[in-house]
Amino acid sequence: MYNVWDLIGRYIPLIKSIKIESRKGLMIAILSRFLFIPAFYFTAKYGDEGWMIMLISLLGLTNGYLTVCVMTVAPKGYTGPEANALGNILVVFLLGGIFAGVALDWLWLIGNGSF
Repeated sequence: MYNVWDLIGRYIPLIKSIKIESRKGLMIAILSRFLFIPAFYFTAKYGDEGWMIMLISLLGLTNGYLTVCVMTVAPKGYTGPEANALGNILVVFLLGGIFAGVALDWLWLIGNGSF
């Protein structure tokens, strides 16, 4: 479910009228995603499966959408070499996050004896 909505979220910024191009707006949107932490906690404790699917779908949608917005907006306003360096740094951090997620998932599987 997460991956499907992440894919859909990556295509939403193609609609220019709903793409966030303000750095301040992007920061607010990214920081507001921390509200998912208590939402997942309370859904796991008191909610049912439908609410959890909805939260995971919303998390995937915002992840895809905000990733594309940040990757396209961040280098604007910089000259050629600076924009290139910033793009490289963004890709390194994106790949580092993916690697960390896979590594932590793998360690969790080994620790629980599920592997």
